[in-house]
Amino acid sequence: MRKVSSLFVLLLVNVQVIAADNAAYVMPDSAALKFGRYIWMNNCEGCHGYGIADAPVPMRTKEWVHRVKKGKTLLYRHAIDGFIGDDYSVMPARGGNDELKDEHVRAAVDYMLFLANFYIKQEGEL
Repeated sequence: MRKVSSLFVLLLVNVQVIAADNAAYVMPDSAALKFGRYIWMNNCEGCHGYGIADAPVPMRTKEWVHRVKKGKTLLYRHAIDGFIGDDYSVMPARGGNDELKDEHVRAAVDYMLFLANFYIKQEGEL
């Protein structure tokens, strides 16, 4: 059993390193956004990086233009309290991690908005 769990940990670490090096996850300049990226990478990227369970992917501009226009306050509330969309997509409260504090969730949302805006501007969507 120990070999299996060690192999699993090694695989998990390798996946996280690959994800962390993903060039699509733009590294911001500000310390606050870097912290948000760290929270996002460790709590949100698993769904929002790949569209798991219909999670909107920040690099897919069509999924984010209308969300950006809603503003941070609403997006914070959806991420902190949870949300069920019109299409029955589900955002669990705090991404399913009850240990995340409000400021952690807001930092992750800020990073996602930074990332979405980066790609929206590149594609000239706004």
